[in-house]
Amino acid sequence: MTERSTTDTTHLAAPYYTSTLVSLPARSVALVLAGGKGSRLRTAADPELQGTPKVLVPIDTPAGRTPMLGHALTQLAAAGFRRIAVLTSTDPATGAEAVETYALTHAARQVDLTVHREDHPLGTAGAAYAALHHLPDTPAAVVLPADTLFPFTLLPSAVAAHHSRSAAVTWTVTTAPGQGAQNAGRLFLDPEGEFVVHALEGVDATLPAGSRQGLRQATSTGAVILAPAQFWALFEKYARRLAHPAEADLYRQFMPWAISQGHSVGAYDIRTPAPDLGTPDRLAAFGRTTA
Repeated sequence: MTERSTTDTTHLAAPYYTSTLVSLPARSVALVLAGGKGSRLRTAADPELQGTPKVLVPIDTPAGRTPMLGHALTQLAAAGFRRIAVLTSTDPATGAEAVETYALTHAARQVDLTVHREDHPLGTAGAAYAALHHLPDTPAAVVLPADTLFPFTLLPSAVAAHHSRSAAVTWTVTTAPGQGAQNAGRLFLDPEGEFVVHALEGVDATLPAGSRQGLRQATSTGAVILAPAQFWALFEKYARRLAHPAEADLYRQFMPWAISQGHSVGAYDIRTPAPDLGTPDRLAAFGRTTA
């Protein structure tokens, strides 16, 4: 019998053992939602939560304790984003000036960071629409809240999946939300898991059991991928139907409307939790893991 060295790989079918490196398209932009008031966090007895802008509340990370926004900026840069826009609010309760100063000071050196403050309430969809008009030549935009522990390394694959289908938006979801997830199971995907067919976020309603047959139940992770030109056109169609200009929430208004009108909203399942830190209980459970 011929002995074979453990380091001898000449017998392997080399073409089988290959991989594909997924990277972000050049000039992709991350739109970080940082205009929340943190009303629920301020109900806690903790003075730090009562007096700190929501996205500047420190959380525990592998790199040490850092504000939520700092964690998001660091992870987005590590995932390959070289353009990041921080979206803030004119509402004094959000602490926009402190948030903007922090973002501009703590962004990674290799990142082109801009700040976009709304001068009147736009809502998350309206803020994304307004910011993208100042970010030309953007092939893809990822909208995500600063107060969610999203697995950022999955974003390039999510963007690639978005580009593989003809949809203005792709909603990044999870079918494994874990315990304590916000609005768990409020999204329903087609049998193949490629599109969101029902969105019940923020709606006091349930989907009749009979109509769920073959559908996959999922939970929003907060991250949404936009094809800018298609998103602009669809948002303008949405806005024209309003009696007067108003805030437009991306998750509870715009995307459910798009689905109801027959427009495709893609789905990308990350199959892992992405905890939201917007309440004292969830912050304690997922963001404050050390004493």
